[in-house]
Amino acid sequence: MNQINPPKGTHDIYDLEGVANQYIETIFSSLCGFYGFSYAQTPIFEHTELFERGVGDSSDIVRKEMYTFKDKGDRFITLRPEGTAGIMRAIVSNKLYANTDLPLKYFYSGEVFRYERPQQGRFREFHQLGVEEVGVNSIYNDIEVILLGYSILQTLGLKDVKLKINSLGDKQSRDNYRAALKDFFADKIDDMCEDCHDRYNTNPLRILDCKVEHDQEIVRHAPIMRNYLTEKAETDFVETLEVLNAFGIPYEVDNNLVRGLDYYSGVVFEFHYTSKTGQNYGAIGAGGHYDHLVEEIGGPALEGIGFAFGLERLYAVMRDDSLLEGIDEGLDFYVMSVGTKSFTDAFSLLTSLRASGFKCESSFDGKGFKQLFKRANRKKAKFAIIIGDDEVDKEVVTIKNMLTEEQFMVPYAQVIDKADELIDELEAHSHHHE
Repeated sequence: MNQINPPKGTHDIYDLEGVANQYIETIFSSLCGFYGFSYAQTPIFEHTELFERGVGDSSDIVRKEMYTFKDKGDRFITLRPEGTAGIMRAIVSNKLYANTDLPLKYFYSGEVFRYERPQQGRFREFHQLGVEEVGVNSIYNDIEVILLGYSILQTLGLKDVKLKINSLGDKQSRDNYRAALKDFFADKIDDMCEDCHDRYNTNPLRILDCKVEHDQEIVRHAPIMRNYLTEKAETDFVETLEVLNAFGIPYEVDNNLVRGLDYYSGVVFEFHYTSKTGQNYGAIGAGGHYDHLVEEIGGPALEGIGFAFGLERLYAVMRDDSLLEGIDEGLDFYVMSVGTKSFTDAFSLLTSLRASGFKCESSFDGKGFKQLFKRANRKKAKFAIIIGDDEVDKEVVTIKNMLTEEQFMVPYAQVIDKADELIDELEAHSHHHE
């Protein structure tokens, strides 16, 4: 039989990455909860039109990277390339704006799909963690979302996070700026890449995002957005920066930051991270304010702000910076039964321990103590509970502390109480040392 390999650009998640992803998602969701966001889940596929309208025709995602196909009913279906459009569609489909106080605050996590050349740390199927706050009307909503993203990274142990921030202003600001860019690039566009030709006509802001070196050189001299902001947009931006200063959040205003999606307006931002070894990982999360997104897909005129992190990117950064050590806490107890007579009692004890909330494992393949102790160590068990034929006769177990190697006998009837006591002691001890 020929072996079946995973499709290009996909990967399996297990062992450390599996544990790490659960850990990252737990911290992400609990912090979102502190900030008053609730969980929402939307379908992995939607009508193609949603992304054309929501993400925007001129973005690279829609032009080049979507997994689009016709289903059996001849409908154009697309696997979601990002999370925001689906959340907006859910808000409109379910009229969520009509029966609750604004702003609506949702967080999500799940797979997204982009058909691009897989490169280091980028996959065709990857995972995003994101938030959306919709129906906002104050810069404090923007700041709340930026602070949430920053706190999540800090809590995960990423200390050297820098916020890159820019403002794309309101519609008037962007119209002024587009005109200025068209003027600037008019006599240069012929020497630029084909994508830039398209962008020149559909959305000249996209040119600032060009990755071609020759074009970047030209872009370096282009006019900057900041000089074209309307008075209100400029005031909002300055106020936002002042509040970030007050909270001691390090940021850098980046005039070329436009983000790869067409729907942004107002403040846009990226979280950049440099590892302990000095490696710059670039953007590990990004987001921004949008003013017409809900309207674009048939809802009322509501503004919003959101961000997303790439889970694979976060995992890689945390792994490389040794921030994952100790997140796999291992087992509380490894129950060792030696001799077939003891299997029944061992299994019954194992089940009681689990029902009392302890992480336990056992083995029923009749291996000797030496092998079982090796397994208990590999599983990072805190204690071993030993039941042999002798113990069964006396209805006692031997409990051994895997770290200190001290051991003591405990009658069957007292094992659960003793287990509680031992784990409590360990936890008190570890908090004492932190």
